[in-house]
Amino acid sequence: MSELYTKKKILAPMVRAGRTPLRLLCLKYGADLVYTEEIVDKKLIEATRVVNEALGTIDYRNGDDIILRLAPEEKGKCILQIGTNSGEKAAKIAEIVGDDVAGIDVNMGCPKPFSIHCGMGAALLTQTEKIVGILTALKAAAKVPVTCKIRVLDNPEDTLKLVREIEKCGVVALGVHGRRRDERQPDRCRYEEIREVVKTIQSIPIIANGFSGEIERYEDIEKWRDAAGTSSIMIARKALSTPSIFRSEGVLDKYKDIENFLEFACQYDECYTMTKYVVQRILGGDQEHDPRGKALVAAGSVLQICKAFKMEDCYNKWRDDRKRKQSKKRARVDDDGVYNIEVSFPLKRLKNSVGFSPTPKMVLHDYLVETKTPKATYETVKREDKRFVSTAIIGDKKFRSGIGQPNLRMAEQVAALAALHGMNIRSRLEGNWEED
Repeated sequence: MSELYTKKKILAPMVRAGRTPLRLLCLKYGADLVYTEEIVDKKLIEATRVVNEALGTIDYRNGDDIILRLAPEEKGKCILQIGTNSGEKAAKIAEIVGDDVAGIDVNMGCPKPFSIHCGMGAALLTQTEKIVGILTALKAAAKVPVTCKIRVLDNPEDTLKLVREIEKCGVVALGVHGRRRDERQPDRCRYEEIREVVKTIQSIPIIANGFSGEIERYEDIEKWRDAAGTSSIMIARKALSTPSIFRSEGVLDKYKDIENFLEFACQYDECYTMTKYVVQRILGGDQEHDPRGKALVAAGSVLQICKAFKMEDCYNKWRDDRKRKQSKKRARVDDDGVYNIEVSFPLKRLKNSVGFSPTPKMVLHDYLVETKTPKATYETVKREDKRFVSTAIIGDKKFRSGIGQPNLRMAEQVAALAALHGMNIRSRLEGNWEED
């Protein structure tokens, strides 16, 4: 299993950035592995796994939010990083994701206040017993390789003591950020301390991290991996500002990086806030004086971002592709005789319709009145994950979507939407309800 992490160039985990579009872009450019953004254990445990047929992805959703979206192109190359302070919760996540990901990594180095306050990330560095408990429980439950990522401690000897204990837990690789808990850029990366870890732990690959400030071109990746003496190296900030740093042929113009990123963002229906965040990081200071940058700052949707970079056709192409696939939805009949159609829509879509446009329930009701069919009734259940699923009953037919909803009202509306699809009358409902 250690081979997965041997001699690799890796996209490091980054909150808000390490989502589907950036991961796929870095793989396209030449990254060997890509880490997800850190996902807090509670979010994944409460999420619902959905096979998204329109996108061809596996989604972990919580209502409107996509917690994790996995594309087929990253199968075997995507490492899930979790934030946790509990072996029990870590094991639960392993059971939930199975082999949807190539590996699971525990964040033990993030120094941000939220992680520290919750006893996660760098807060674990001085709690060896808890680290051992988390890794042992996770390894026992996981179907895929388990790793963790740490920072060097204030005392180099303490770092070596810690990594020896981590090695005993059976992890297949170890990521080491060469800065201490209270250090940030422009503090230098202590690569000599990473080298000492390599000398101490020779049974598994060590992954160096913290060299973004020194890496300007592709050749620098190998230079600093060699300086740290590690098997592999992961890149964070430089890969965010210049994703094409992974190209052996050389980095691209930032506007080409943005174009390529937006292609993936449109294809995989990335949300507006995350799309804008990454594009702003790539564009950097050009936001202040370039007309495209000013348009980006003012943009309030993915479409407006695409317009700023003359990529409206790209947005429309992938939007229309999703609509075609969604319009071809076919119901499967479950064992209980219910027509199950996996549809849903964001809560904000329902809120925005109030007083302006008919809802799925209203359209279904009007159709049944028009055709002199008995009115629909709804049976709703609250699942163990506290999400609601409703079944629309119309005569001797039943329709539902298995995608859990945050409340009873939403569940009934989604069941009505499933009925509209199942009865081939979806065209009566105006608007793009299924889109984020």
